[in-house]
Amino acid sequence: MNRRRYVSLAIAGALAATGAALAVTPTSTALPAAPSAVAPAGCGPVLGKPARALDVARLTPSVFRAAVQRNAADVPDLGTRAVSDTSLWLDPCGRVLYSEPRATPAENRLAATSMGPVATPAVEAIPLDQTFALSSKPGANRTIYLDFRGGTVTSSNWNYYYSSNAPISYEPFSIDADVSTNFSDAELTEIQKAWQVVAEDYAPFDVNVTTAYPGEAAIKRTDTNDQAYGTRAVITNGGLVYDRCRCGGLAYTNAWKYAGSAHAGSQPAWIFSKGATTNGKYLGEAASHEVGHQFGLLHDGQKSGGDYYRGSDPWAPIMGTSYYQPVSQWSRGSYPDANNKQDDVALIAAGAPYRVDEDKGGAITLANGQTRDGIVARATDVDSYTFTAAGTVTVTVDNGSPFPDLDVQLKVTNGFTTVATANPPTTWLSEVEAGGMNASVTFTTPPAGGTYKVIVQGGGQGAASQPGSYSNYGSVGTYRISLGVTPPVLPPPVTVAAQSASGSVGAALSQQLVAGGGTGAYTWTKAAGTLPSGVSLSKTGLLSGKPYKAGTYTFTAKATSGSQSATGTVSITVGPALSWLTASALPKGKVGTPYAVTLVATGGKPGYGWALASGKLPLGLSLSSGGTISGTPTKTGFSSFTVKVTDASGKVISRTFSLSVGA
Repeated sequence: MNRRRYVSLAIAGALAATGAALAVTPTSTALPAAPSAVAPAGCGPVLGKPARALDVARLTPSVFRAAVQRNAADVPDLGTRAVSDTSLWLDPCGRVLYSEPRATPAENRLAATSMGPVATPAVEAIPLDQTFALSSKPGANRTIYLDFRGGTVTSSNWNYYYSSNAPISYEPFSIDADVSTNFSDAELTEIQKAWQVVAEDYAPFDVNVTTAYPGEAAIKRTDTNDQAYGTRAVITNGGLVYDRCRCGGLAYTNAWKYAGSAHAGSQPAWIFSKGATTNGKYLGEAASHEVGHQFGLLHDGQKSGGDYYRGSDPWAPIMGTSYYQPVSQWSRGSYPDANNKQDDVALIAAGAPYRVDEDKGGAITLANGQTRDGIVARATDVDSYTFTAAGTVTVTVDNGSPFPDLDVQLKVTNGFTTVATANPPTTWLSEVEAGGMNASVTFTTPPAGGTYKVIVQGGGQGAASQPGSYSNYGSVGTYRISLGVTPPVLPPPVTVAAQSASGSVGAALSQQLVAGGGTGAYTWTKAAGTLPSGVSLSKTGLLSGKPYKAGTYTFTAKATSGSQSATGTVSITVGPALSWLTASALPKGKVGTPYAVTLVATGGKPGYGWALASGKLPLGLSLSSGGTISGTPTKTGFSSFTVKVTDASGKVISRTFSLSVGA
C-alpha cells in the first residue's frame, strides 16, 4: 500500500449499522425532513440531517444556492468546491462542516508499525505521569484543548441533529479493550505524541495547546469582546457521534471566529481513534487538520482530482494527507497542481496572533555551553544571536519537537562576510522521521577570536512546484540553539630574560639573543632604546656589526611567537679599540745575561694571543703566547721583528720591534 495515502477522516455515505442515513445518495429523490428538536439560534432548518454538499447541489439546487450565500464568507468557492471535495458537508442549518473518511484496515495495520516512543536525542522525554499536564504556551489567551479523557457534549449543533438536543457522551481514547481513564503506558505514549504534533503545528501562534482541562472559560467565547477563548478537540475511542457517522473526524469551518451560541454550537472538533487509527502521530495530524478547519482552512487537494493532496517524500500539507510524511507543514498551495491557494498561516494568525518575536529587542547573546529555545513564527522571521569567542566554534540548531515543521537554515557571519552556513537536504527516513531538518556548523576563529552573528530561519528544499519539494513558507516551529567553543591550545608564554653582550670599537660583534616559551620560533625587533652605531638586530635575534664608538648601550628587545610576545633588556658594552702600549724599541740585552720583557696591549676584547708575525728574535730568546720575550742571549747584534696580538673577538694588530744585544 502507498504509505502516503491519507488516512481519510470523513463521514461515509449511508449508515446501515444504525439504520439511519447521514448522506443522500445522488439517486435519492428527496432530502430527509428537518428534525423535530428545537433548532439552534439563527438556524432555519433546510435539511433533515447533515448531507454531502454535492448531493444537496444535485437534489435541491435552491437549497444549495441558499447555503452558498450563507457560507460566502467562510467558503467563497463552495459552488465549485462541493463538486471536487466529497468531504464537504452541510448541516441541517446549511452550515459547512467537514467529515472525513475513516482509515481502511490496511491503513490501520500500517499505522500500528510506528506505535510507541519516537527516539529524538535533542528532545527531552516527557515523564508519563505528566501526560495530562502538558501545555505549549501557558497563559496564552487562546487555547486548543486536546480532550482524551471522555465526557459529555451539550447544547451543540451535534446535539441538535444527532440526539434531538439530548446530551452526547463520548468515550476516552483507548488502544485496548479497557476503554477508561485508567490509561496504560502505551496509551499515554500515544497521547504525548499527538500533543507534540499539534503543539508543534501551532507553535508559531499565541495559543496554548494543552492536555490539561483549562476550564470552560478558556474555551467558550461569550461575545466578540471576549479575547480569551479556544476550542476543544475531542480525541475519542467512540460514542454516539462515531456510531452515527462511522468517520475519522468532524469539524465546522471557521468555528474559531464565532462568538456566543454560534461558537458554542460548533464545538467540539471530533477525532475518532476508531476512524483515524490509534497512532499518536496520526491522531495529532488529524487534530491539527480538524482544528485547521475551525480556523477556516479548507482541504489541500489537486485540480486533477482528489480531496486530499497526498504529498511526495518527504513532504505533505497538513490540510491534505500528512500522516505518512515526516515533514508536514501549513501550505499556501505551492505544491504541484494545487487546487487551494489559501494562506494557511495568515488565516490561523487572524484567530490566534503570532507569538512575540524573542529577538525583537535585538540579537540575543549566547555564551559558551549555553542553550536557548526559540521559535520561527513565519517565513519572514529571522532570529538573531551574537557571541564572542576564540578557538573552534560549533553552533547547533536542533528542532524542539520530535515531529518538526521547521527545516532549519543556519548562517554565521562576522559582521562583514559569511563564515559558515548549513541547510542540509531533507530526506525521508520513515513516516515519523526525516533527516536534514536540523543544522550545525563548525569553524575555527582567527587566533585573536572575534564577535559573530548567528541567523536562524526556516529553509526550504528545491522548487515548491516540484513533488517532494517545499518553500520556507510552512517551515516554522520550535528549535533549540546551542553554542560550544573549544579554546585554542596556546603554547607557554614567551619570556625574554635580561641579556648582555660586549665588543670593542672596530671589532666584529656577533651574539644571538635567546627567548623561551611560545612555539620556539621567534621574530625579534627593537622595541626601545639604542644600539651601538654599526650594530644591528636581525629578525632572527642576531646582534651583529662593528661598533664605531666605545660605551655602554641598553635597549629593549621584543620577541614575538605566534600571537604572543615578550620584551627584555639587552646591555652592550663597547670597549676601546685594540692598541699597543709597548714601544717599538725594546730594552737592550747582554750576552750570557737572562732577558725578559712582556709586551703589553690594551683595548679590544680581553683575552689576547701573541705570535711572531715576521722577522727573527735574537739567538737565545723566544716569544711566549702570553706576550713575554725571554731567554739568555748568546750572540751580540741587532734584531728587527714584527709581533701580532689577537684579542678575544679576533681583532689583530701588529708592531715591529727592535732589540740590541751587547757583549
